[in-house]
Amino acid sequence: MKSGTKSVNDNSKFRFTVDVSRRLADEIEKIAAQTGRSKAEVFRLAIELLSTARDARDEGMHVGAWEDRPDQRREREFVNFG
Repeated sequence: MKSGTKSVNDNSKFRFTVDVSRRLADEIEKIAAQTGRSKAEVFRLAIELLSTARDARDEGMHVGAWEDRPDQRREREFVNFG
């Protein structure tokens, strides 16, 4: 493996200390409680989602959410992924 290349199966762990606002701390707690995940898992999932969204945008795709109903379609595009 080349230097600087990370294996997909690399399970090395790194510790980060992150300061967040009260609003974000409350949101992390809420998501953790609603999903049964730890706060660390919420952070990891958020980074994975952001990474996937960034990659999709880099490929020219739109990133968002939508809901199709018989009488209407609601859409929300997520922007500012870097």
